[in-house]
Amino acid sequence: MSSKKKITCKNFLEDLSDYIDGGIETELRVSLEAHLAKCPNCWVVFDETRKTVEIFQNVECHPLPQDVHQRLLTVLEKSWKRE
Repeated sequence: MSSKKKITCKNFLEDLSDYIDGGIETELRVSLEAHLAKCPNCWVVFDETRKTVEIFQNVECHPLPQDVHQRLLTVLEKSWKRE
């Protein structure tokens, strides 16, 4: 997305992950932050997403038991086939 475009809520959501990760150009970051300052809905989405990322970054991962892993894959594959 070009950072010269007016940032909409849709544009913001498309760039949210990169914004949180810090992987965007300065001009786009400034535009997104200007949108955040004016849009309470996007601010809530950003804040909750950022907090969720922080929580999961600090959680120790535990592998799924093999039977649970296989059941999850089966359900996901069935769901993908329906789409």
